[in-house]
Amino acid sequence: MIANANAREVSAEDASGELPGSGEGGSPSGSSRVMRLLSGLFSVHAEVARQELGREQSRLFGGVILLFVGLTCLAMLILLLQGFGVWLLLQRGLALGWALLTMGGIDALVGVVAILLGRRALARPLLPETRALIRRTLATVIS
Repeated sequence: MIANANAREVSAEDASGELPGSGEGGSPSGSSRVMRLLSGLFSVHAEVARQELGREQSRLFGGVILLFVGLTCLAMLILLLQGFGVWLLLQRGLALGWALLTMGGIDALVGVVAILLGRRALARPLLPETRALIRRTLATVIS
């Protein structure tokens, strides 16, 4: 889609009979031509980034909503399980303080595991296609 739009722009310039950057029939200006090329590259990169950002934004927003709902449900379950765990420990003859401390240790362990898993899930880079396209373009322009 973007390539077709750029091809139409080039075709329109070729059809006009004038060289890009040429004034009143003079020779084309090199800096003008480079600026037009860079402007075209920038517009292509911006369009790809906009499309990719739209996809990423929807994915992230949906993920955050689902995480919130899931965490709310799990928080209630965790509170119920903690109460049940403390009750079980009290039934086994453990003092209330030790029962609460034991449940706190279990909660800390589960929390650390959850944080590590969440960190790994969020480690994937955003906008990988756009970054790769910019890297390739810069390598081409520099060489």
